[in-house]
Amino acid sequence: MAGTEIFGTEEIRAVTDVIERRMIHRYGSHHLRNGIYRVEEFENRAKKITGSRYALGVANGTAALIVALKGIGIQPGDEIITTPFSFIATVEAIVACNAVPVLGEIDGTLGLDADSVERLISGRTRAIMPVHMFGAAADMDRFTDLGKKYNLPVIEDACEVVGGTYKGRYLGSLGTCGTWSFDPNKTLTVGEGGIVLTDSEDVYFKMDCYHDHGHIHSKEHDRGAEGKSGLGVNYRLSEVQGALGIVALEKMLSALGMLRAAKKKILKAALDAGLKPRPVHDEEGDTASHVVFILPTAEKAKRFKAAANHAGGSFGIIADNTWHYAKHWKALEEMGEKDYFGNRTPSYSPASMAKSDAMLSCAVMAGLNTCMDDSAVEKMIEAVRAGAQAALQR
Repeated sequence: MAGTEIFGTEEIRAVTDVIERRMIHRYGSHHLRNGIYRVEEFENRAKKITGSRYALGVANGTAALIVALKGIGIQPGDEIITTPFSFIATVEAIVACNAVPVLGEIDGTLGLDADSVERLISGRTRAIMPVHMFGAAADMDRFTDLGKKYNLPVIEDACEVVGGTYKGRYLGSLGTCGTWSFDPNKTLTVGEGGIVLTDSEDVYFKMDCYHDHGHIHSKEHDRGAEGKSGLGVNYRLSEVQGALGIVALEKMLSALGMLRAAKKKILKAALDAGLKPRPVHDEEGDTASHVVFILPTAEKAKRFKAAANHAGGSFGIIADNTWHYAKHWKALEEMGEKDYFGNRTPSYSPASMAKSDAMLSCAVMAGLNTCMDDSAVEKMIEAVRAGAQAALQR
């Protein structure tokens, strides 16, 4: 699903323009720019597409999560409820703010289970962070309801689903903040980069200052002459990345249509073979970056994987995925049950994730390339059929 598959001469021209103008930095040098600000233009296009009031380009998806947490005022020892099934950056961003990750359960969609979140809400809870995984949305109706009920911000980790929607609205635009990632494995890539979306002027102002050393940005003053609003870090996006993003954003939306069509063919063949696709909250909004099947047992998932991959597939069992499943994160486990900035962390042992483990052990998945021709789709279908026959017809 790498976005570089759709790179072409448009990206080369966009980058060349930035280099020829020698205007790499997104801020300052206003008298030399002729009104051209590529990162700002990228942000404006993201706002127009998603309907968000504000968009802030940052260095990567992890930075986007950290900036969002800082923007809502997370303090050391605060608790953030999230999922054990996510890329590790979700938890790393929480820990980078000296906050405490509290892991809920997953539901049948493999997304964060809203009921488990409600049971975990305490006097120390400061935010809920659902994660939209492998192309599909979490149950945002439930999470926005919980946010309102308990007066808690909802941060959407939408880094894995850029371009995905939920009931007609873009993922990342439904919570207090939402984050996108543009790393080399994403459908939209600028090499490294991210965006934070929000409708809150106050949250945006705090994020904007924090991501650039506390600067209060203004085109009325050149770089260094602006005011300051506290301390911050350097998570800026460069003009080169902004220029790439402008082109890639439009091309990605077109590519998603083709990818969704390819996935529909694969899922039809899977259903005909008796397989159960992962249920989703909004099928039309899926970015189709992955296919996920739920087998009746863990043993049948293993049989499916072996046969499908022998037939040319590239399936894995999600419970074995060391990048996306907290059971495998030894550093997190070692952080458990310790005093932490006036709080005490919960257990992060594998035993604490038993319910999620049972579900993920029955789930097999394969990534889809951004551009799939008919032969690639047919190859995937053959692998799926072989896997289904081995797993189900015994």
